[in-house]
Amino acid sequence: MSSIETGGQSQKEIDLFLQIYSDIEAARARVEKERFRRHEWPPLFIPKWRAVLWTLPNVPRLRKLKELMDPDNFRRLLLPETETEPGVFRDSPLKLFRFVPRKRAILTWEHPQTHRRYFVKLFNKTDTLRVSNNYRHIIQISKQGKLDFIVPELISYNPSCRALLMTEIPGKTFTEKMRKAIPGSFDRVGRILGQLHKCQAKPEMLRSPEEEIDAICAHMGEVKLALPQLEVQLNAVTAILADAYQHLPIPKRMPIHGNLFGDQILYGQKNIGIVDWDAFCCGDPLYDVGRLIAHLLFLGGTEGLASSGVNSCTEAFLQGYQDEVGEPVNRQWLSWHVTAQLLMRGKISSLRKLPEDWIGQLTFVVKEAERLVHGRSRYMNLPALNTQSERLAVSY
Repeated sequence: MSSIETGGQSQKEIDLFLQIYSDIEAARARVEKERFRRHEWPPLFIPKWRAVLWTLPNVPRLRKLKELMDPDNFRRLLLPETETEPGVFRDSPLKLFRFVPRKRAILTWEHPQTHRRYFVKLFNKTDTLRVSNNYRHIIQISKQGKLDFIVPELISYNPSCRALLMTEIPGKTFTEKMRKAIPGSFDRVGRILGQLHKCQAKPEMLRSPEEEIDAICAHMGEVKLALPQLEVQLNAVTAILADAYQHLPIPKRMPIHGNLFGDQILYGQKNIGIVDWDAFCCGDPLYDVGRLIAHLLFLGGTEGLASSGVNSCTEAFLQGYQDEVGEPVNRQWLSWHVTAQLLMRGKISSLRKLPEDWIGQLTFVVKEAERLVHGRSRYMNLPALNTQSERLAVSY
């Protein structure tokens, strides 16, 4: 929320967050829970939409957000003790940069004297300790000099407000580079991703394909609510994914980023940085690879990139990655992850953000996922995912 002077009168901007529930009773229960907990006016309940309207920073599971956005609290809770001029910091409040419902909030802050930019990440109670350990772990690995990419420097962590203060990494998001479809930049990113996967890090969390397919089915349930005309195709694709992973070879477990897409990579001429280590874990390295390729396919289909250019970039990316790890990727598993993560990219970029062409974007995502599982993508050469019935036909 911010104040704006217009024509001598002060106006307020209020950030709102609309949360739509699967049924009306779930929405009603949330309103009642908040009324009981907070003893104040409840959020707006919209029965027709099965929705609750929140004002930011008053949101579920991130109660510390309101406290942290007060300049005095921010200085006391997260700034080092050497910063002793409280009055100076009142003119540089935190600004909300990104909000992930019920999980985390990302804020930016600029030092009023040095003008250096920082990020603050606030987490819910469930995730905070694991995430703070993730950042300490990857920073320790980075300081050993075995990685050719940089990670944010951790300035402070305060468990009482469940927040981290870290430095900004210079560079433009790799998403901007992806749109230009330059194979050399993809080769470079493939190599640094290979370095991450073969490093000796041992993050505490494990990720399995079972978790991925469960997450996809849950999120696609929301897509089907929004666009019921896609239900038949979505059910067919998710059924193929659920069947195929049970018969693919057990994947290797390596340290993976766990949430990689173009915005998490800061691309510069001299350095590449990788941010957002919240989901750092051990899992199938092709999860990271597939997630990044899925983002490129999403841009290809929704922004009209030439399919030949997308294909050249994916092959350059895979070649750089394979050169670094010293072995070819399993293209069946790659097809599985690219398909799964393209569906998730559609949910995140189209349904959550609701751009003007969100219906067209989601329609492309589901159709392309269908083409991928049958080995018919025009963007890259991947094998079809064999279902149980196809395997039986081959055996006879």
